Amino acid sequence: MTVDPPAVPERRLIRHADVRSVLADPRFLVPAAPAARPGTGMAWLRGAVSRFSNGAEHGRRRARVTGMLGALDPVRLRREAFERTGAELAGGARVDVMARIARRVPVGVLATRLGVPEDRREEVVAAVTAMAAAYHLPPASGAAPAGDAAVGVLAAALGDGEKPEPGLLAAVAGALIQACDATAGLVGNTLLAVARLPSGPPSGWSADLSARWPVEALLAETLRWDPPVRLTRRVAAEDAAAGGVRVPAGAVLLLDLAAANRDPDVFPDPDRFDPGRFLPGGFDPDCFDTGRFDTACFEPGGGGGGHLGFGSGIRPCPGERAALALAAGVVEAALAHRLAGPPNPHEQVPYEQVPYEPSPNLRVPARLYLEGATTTEGPR
Repeated sequence: MTVDPPAVPERRLIRHADVRSVLADPRFLVPAAPAARPGTGMAWLRGAVSRFSNGAEHGRRRARVTGMLGALDPVRLRREAFERTGAELAGGARVDVMARIARRVPVGVLATRLGVPEDRREEVVAAVTAMAAAYHLPPASGAAPAGDAAVGVLAAALGDGEKPEPGLLAAVAGALIQACDATAGLVGNTLLAVARLPSGPPSGWSADLSARWPVEALLAETLRWDPPVRLTRRVAAEDAAAGGVRVPAGAVLLLDLAAANRDPDVFPDPDRFDPGRFLPGGFDPDCFDTGRFDTACFEPGGGGGGHLGFGSGIRPCPGERAALALAAGVVEAALAHRLAGPPNPHEQVPYEQVPYEPSPNLRVPARLYLEGATTTEGPR
């Protein structure tokens, strides 16, 4: 994820092995957010979440998040995401997936599982979307006031009229924010990648798509081929080395996850979208059902050849299993529909030219329309 722009020059790493090495090296830290005065605004939140902390404090905060998310049932998350997406698309009307589903369904499902009352689901989804827009920006940015108010909305929903314990608020807020834009990008990028296959739209999704590749493999290959999170940064806490060169203390490394995911030394024919590359190395069809639904299920041949869509090393994304379950439910339901152009004929844009939201780090389609429904079975 991106953070505030660094004050010193950056060195970009693009090789898979170099990126993995830095992510596994304790000498490289995340750019930390300063602790802020206790409260419920974005400055406080940035200083209280695990994402922008290091050392023992990060370990303590991360353990709380992983324990909280680890208690969730991924099968239930996936099924609820599938059902809610199907309800949004029912009737065959044209629906903008990015506006109606890609954020709203995953965040809403996860929020209710983390303690948000059902009757405040939509209010919290809107609040999390506002927080996500301000999460990686400097406190003085224009998005901060809306984000500050949104943190208060989540606090009120979690506390049911009482102030929630600050550590709980930070853990829930961080988990929901991480599940917002990145999961939306994973959903949108997967649907577009499938659409661009030779058997994809405009005639409709391939009838044998699910027989050829499970949804999990589609997601795994999208995370490699077109990941929603493109970059992350690390700062050298002491003199070190990376990419074969000396890195002095204080230097900032820009880790290009998207480029590393197309390293030909790791992925043959890296520019080709091929979900099958994640099957021969040991995709276990029971992987999801046994609760192991994560990238370990999809490493082609092992040996460090997995994608970096959820990071790697010391601090991979703690929400990987939940995010994959939620995205799988949405994508599986969406594949029962067909990609369509926008409702305004003056805005007709072929799916090959779908616009993306402006971001230096995230790749999220701005609009993506589906229409027409067929009868489908529920998720596995």
